[in-house]
Amino acid sequence: MDYRRGVVTAESVWRAIVLYGANSATYKFAFGATLLETAATGRTHVTLEELAPRYAELLCQALERQPRQNISGRSRFLDACRDFNAGDLDRDALYARTVRLGFANVIDAFPQLGGAPAPVRYYEDRRRHAVAPGLVLRDELLELARSVHAPALDVETAARWRLVETAWATGVAGAVLAPALVYDPGTQHLVLQTKQRRRSVTGVVAALNGYQDGRCAYCDRLMTQESTGSGPVVEHVLPWKLLTRSWAGPDVDAVWNLVLSCKPCNDAKRDRAPHETWMTWLEQRNNDLIESRHPLREVLMAQTGATVTVRHATLKRAYQQATELLPAVWTPPTSMHTAS
Repeated sequence: MDYRRGVVTAESVWRAIVLYGANSATYKFAFGATLLETAATGRTHVTLEELAPRYAELLCQALERQPRQNISGRSRFLDACRDFNAGDLDRDALYARTVRLGFANVIDAFPQLGGAPAPVRYYEDRRRHAVAPGLVLRDELLELARSVHAPALDVETAARWRLVETAWATGVAGAVLAPALVYDPGTQHLVLQTKQRRRSVTGVVAALNGYQDGRCAYCDRLMTQESTGSGPVVEHVLPWKLLTRSWAGPDVDAVWNLVLSCKPCNDAKRDRAPHETWMTWLEQRNNDLIESRHPLREVLMAQTGATVTVRHATLKRAYQQATELLPAVWTPPTSMHTAS
C-alpha cells in the first residue's frame, strides 16, 4: 500500500491506521467510522456528546453480531452497550456512559502507528478546553471525508472489523484467522467453514481494496465507477481455467492468488497469467499481509508457506506449472508494480 511505500497522504495514513494498527479492541473501527461521517457534514468542532450516539450505535450493533469485541478483560463501556441491547439500560443512560467511558483511550490511541504518532493529524484533542471542549476536526479529515476515497474507506473499515471480530470469535490468538476461511467464488465472499456451518465473513473486494489503495493491481489506476466504468473486479492472478486442466499446484481459487483489478485489465488479461516480472507484486503483497497484523495471516501462510523463502519457491513453482499448461502470458499496461 502507499503508506508502506513511503507515500504519506491523508488517505494512505488513514488506511494504515485502520488496516495495519494494533487490535486489542474494536473501538477504533467505530471511532473511525464516526469521525468520517461527522467530517462529511463539514463540521469543524464536535463534542463527545455529539459523537456518542453514532459511536455507541456501531458498537451495540457489533455486539449483537459478535459478542466478543475486545481481547482484554471486562469493559464497563462494552457492558453498558450489552445492557442497552438487553433492554436494561435506556438510550440516554447509554449515551451518558459512552461520553464518560467510551472515549477514554480511543482518542489518544487512534492516531498511532507502531507506537508513535501518525504523520498526519486528523483532529485536535480539546476535551479539556474550558470554553469549547471536544475535538477540532482538521482540514486533513474534512478533505478526506469529501474525497473520492471516502466510500471505500468506510467499506474497508467494516471489512477489517468483521475479520478481526471473527478471528477473536474462533479463539485464535493475535486476531488471525485459521485456514478454515475460504473464498466462495459464487458470492465473492470470504467464508468461515467449520464442521457445524458455513458463514460469510466479508466480501473479498472490501477485505483487499485498502491494501491496494483502491488501485488496480495491474495498471495502478483508481478503481472507481468514474475512472474505469466499473468498480473493482476480483481477479485470479493465475487463471481459474487451470482448475479445468491437469492442475497439481496450490488452489488458485484462494486468497493468495486473488487481487483486485479494473474491468479493462480483467477483460484484457482473460485466461492468461501476467508476465513473470509482475509476480513480485503478488509475492510482496502476500508477504506484507503476513508480516502485518492482518487476520488473514494464517490463511496465507497455510496456502503458500511459513517463511519468505518457502513462499517464494511456492509462487515460482506455481507460476512455472501454470505457464506450462497455459503458455500465453499477458503484460500489464504499467511498470508501477511496487508492493501494495
